Amino acid sequence: MKKMKKAAALMMTAAMVLSMAACGSSNAKETTAAEGTETQAASQAADGEEKTIYIYQMKTEIQDALEEVCAIYSESHPGVKFVCESASDNYNTSLKTKFSGGDAPDIFSVTGYSDAVVWQSQLADLTGEAFTSEMVDASAENVTVDGKVIAFPLSVEAAGYVYNTALFEQAGITEVPTTKEELADAVQKLADAGVAVPISETYMDWYQLGNFMINLGFAGQEDPKAFIDGLSDGSTSFVGNKVFEELADFITFEYALDTNPATTDFNTQTSLVGSGDMAITIGGNWSQPTYDSMNPDLPVSLMGIPYSSNEKENDQLYLVGTYWGVNKDSENLDEVKDFLNWLVTSDEGKECMTKTLQLIPAYNNMEADADSIGALGQAVSDYIAAGKVDTIYYTFYPDGFAQAAGEAVQKLGAGKSTNEEFLQELQDAWDNLSK
Repeated sequence: MKKMKKAAALMMTAAMVLSMAACGSSNAKETTAAEGTETQAASQAADGEEKTIYIYQMKTEIQDALEEVCAIYSESHPGVKFVCESASDNYNTSLKTKFSGGDAPDIFSVTGYSDAVVWQSQLADLTGEAFTSEMVDASAENVTVDGKVIAFPLSVEAAGYVYNTALFEQAGITEVPTTKEELADAVQKLADAGVAVPISETYMDWYQLGNFMINLGFAGQEDPKAFIDGLSDGSTSFVGNKVFEELADFITFEYALDTNPATTDFNTQTSLVGSGDMAITIGGNWSQPTYDSMNPDLPVSLMGIPYSSNEKENDQLYLVGTYWGVNKDSENLDEVKDFLNWLVTSDEGKECMTKTLQLIPAYNNMEADADSIGALGQAVSDYIAAGKVDTIYYTFYPDGFAQAAGEAVQKLGAGKSTNEEFLQELQDAWDNLSK
């Protein structure tokens, strides 16, 4: 691992260890309040004052669990109820539409630092709230802008290849592939063993391609943040960059290995993994609740994405936080803050975070629940403990670049552009969106 990269990864790792020891349809449901005992909430109920907190967020896989958490909160806060809606497809566009159309949520997803900057004028200042004193450093950096905390870190997650351990065993694969060549060999063994879908990605959707696949090129830089800064000031470029040239080769290489890449979207991917028919695909531990609902005994784990012949560069997962912003113009601002603080500071809230929502928390005062985070979460924990992690850098992209990059990956994989055209397309998108 390169020196600068290693330093960044180790700093991230240390922060994450302290806290521990995706693309789908939209769903909206209302969770009503039940009777409780808290004085303020009881007073509100007696006065007939009822508050509804509208949560619009992009972790579709926690929709049901989030509704459960909101119901638990309402039991002790009878004056508060919730409407929870989760969506990933075109989330950013729909969020902007909600704000412009007068349907702005009280709580909404922001993807990290750059997204927080974009939404800064609409985000409430949360500096000094009780939860802020417990944030791990790596998460705090992504939600602190101009010295103010303007978002709520929800969890720590990691991306890599999700793989089916039973199918690997069936194919006689005893070690996960850590090079491009070993990946091709493993896919052939899986095919020979009769596995229906040895490997496939969501080439119908830009989201995973633009956020996770393209990240391999950023994370592989000697100094990823300096490279990103250079893209904006013109001192670096995608064109002629050896790491991105290598990534372009991998995209066409992997597309050729894939089973039905042009017809695989997020729902198809999830269904095939959950049914045990797909052996390898990009994903992360955020999918554990979804897989559990399909098959609680699904034999899955996480490994690095071997996009090159360099074993050390490939044998790692890529960390990312998930964050909620709070609408500064919310009529329920105090109630929203109380809810967020409850999640972090109360025993009931911490149990909701670690067990009900099955999250790896971004806070020093709670640890992930081994039985709740499942095999994928445990794999993330193991990679963190081994120091084999890097960062997902999409939070530092210009607004809209992830989608543009994902669409460029789609074209390259399908043979509709050359490697050189792909790199130029990335450069043009960055230049246009960073103005």
